[in-house]
Amino acid sequence: MATTDLTKLIIPPVFTQWVIDRLDDSNNLLKSGILTQNTGINLQAPGVTVEVPYIKAEKHLPMQWTDQEDKQSYSLGSGSMRGMKFYQTLTYSSTKLSRIISGAPTAEAIGQAMLDDWTAGDMKALLSLLKGIFGVPDIKDAKSIDMNEVSPTNSDFNSAGWLAARTLMGDKANVLTGIAVNSATEAMMTQEDLKDHGSQVSSQVAPYGTFHGMIITVDDQIPIDLSDPKKPKSTAYIFAQNAVSFNRDIISTDTDKDTLKKGGMSWVTQDSIGAMNVQGTALKQDWTPANYPYAKIEELTSPEAWEVPEGRSVRNIGVVSYTHTVDPIFAKGLIAAKKKADAAAAKETGDTTKVKQVQDSTGEKKSEV
Repeated sequence: MATTDLTKLIIPPVFTQWVIDRLDDSNNLLKSGILTQNTGINLQAPGVTVEVPYIKAEKHLPMQWTDQEDKQSYSLGSGSMRGMKFYQTLTYSSTKLSRIISGAPTAEAIGQAMLDDWTAGDMKALLSLLKGIFGVPDIKDAKSIDMNEVSPTNSDFNSAGWLAARTLMGDKANVLTGIAVNSATEAMMTQEDLKDHGSQVSSQVAPYGTFHGMIITVDDQIPIDLSDPKKPKSTAYIFAQNAVSFNRDIISTDTDKDTLKKGGMSWVTQDSIGAMNVQGTALKQDWTPANYPYAKIEELTSPEAWEVPEGRSVRNIGVVSYTHTVDPIFAKGLIAAKKKADAAAAKETGDTTKVKQVQDSTGEKKSEV
C-alpha cells in the first residue's frame, strides 16, 4: 500500500486557512456569543500586551430646557483595558508504518484534532480568566453568588438560585444571553425540566438547548468540587453578549520529516497568538508573567493579576458566577475516581488503618479509607 508523508499531504497555507475557517463554526463559545471576536486587535504588532479600548461616560440626568439658561454639555472619555498575549503551539506526528497499517486519512484526522484542541484551549483560557477575576474582592462581592452559603438547604441548581444570580446584573439582567455549565449541571437542568420548550434557537447554535432564552454551552473543563462527595459543588457562568473579547491568530502551519526517526516520521505544527479579556476588567499595569514575556494561561487564574480599570464600574462586567450543588448521581464517575485515588494515596503514605472493602452502586468492589 502506498503512503505519503505529512509534508506531501498538507499544504501549509491551505491547511492554515482550513483550520481558521472551521474554528468559528466548531467553537460553541463563539457561536453562543460568550466570546466575541475583536478583529481590531493586531496580535502580530510589537509587544506582549494588547490594549482593548472602551468609551467611558458618567451618567447624567437630563437638565431642564429653558430659554433662560445655557445648555450644559458632557464629554465622553476613553480608556483601555490591558490584556496579555498568549503564545501557543500544537504539533502532531505520524510514522510511515502507522499510515500504511491503518490506511486512515491522516491529514483529515490531524485537522479535526487541531480544531478540537484549539477550541479546548479557548475554554481553558476563559475559565482561567474567570477564576482570576472572581477572586478579586470587589468583583466577587458584586458578581458572584454561592448558594451553599446563601441557602444551604436549597443549594441545588434550580430556578431560585438562577434568579438570585440574575439579580447580580441589576437592571442589566435582560442582556444575559449565554450560560456555561458542565455535564453534571446540564443533566440536572434536564432532569428538573428547566430548559426552554420550543426554543427559537437552532440546534446547530444551541445543541444543548436554551435556558430562559440563554444558549447553554456544556464543557467538562468547568470543575466539580468533590471535597464533600455527598454535596458536589460546581459553578455556572452566565454571560451577557460581548462579555468577553477574544482574538486568535494562527500564524503559520509548518511540516517536517525525518526518514530515520522511528522508521520514518513526519510532523505538522501550528503556531498561534491569542488574547482574551473579560470586558470591564484589566491586567494590572505592574503585573508581569513569571517567565516574561511568555504568559502561561494558568497564571491568569491569580486574582493578583486583575483589577477594574479606572473609569470603569463593576456594573460594566457582563459575567456572573453561580455556585451550586449537583445531585451526586450525576457526578458518580468522578466520585468513584476520587475514592479510588484517595485510597491509593493512603496506601502509598502508609495511612491504611481504616481501609475496607466497600460496595459501590455499580457492584464493583473498591478500597476506601
